[in-house]
Amino acid sequence: MEKVVIKRADSQGRIVLPKEWRERFHTDEFVLVLKEDKVEIYPKVSSLSRLVDSVEVEELPSDWHELKRKVLRL
Repeated sequence: MEKVVIKRADSQGRIVLPKEWRERFHTDEFVLVLKEDKVEIYPKVSSLSRLVDSVEVEELPSDWHELKRKVLRL
């Protein structure tokens, strides 16, 4: 389920990520990707082993980068 929240930048240009979003990924580090007309935010995951058993996968992909992308989308 997607959740949309509208946030305003503060006087110093910062946007705060909701606490429940930060806690969901168990990290305080995020990767921001600037695309043409949008900014994508991903949790920085130092090790995929932390995510073992956190998602159900019917079939493991042969490409580990593909698996990482799928996990980060959750």
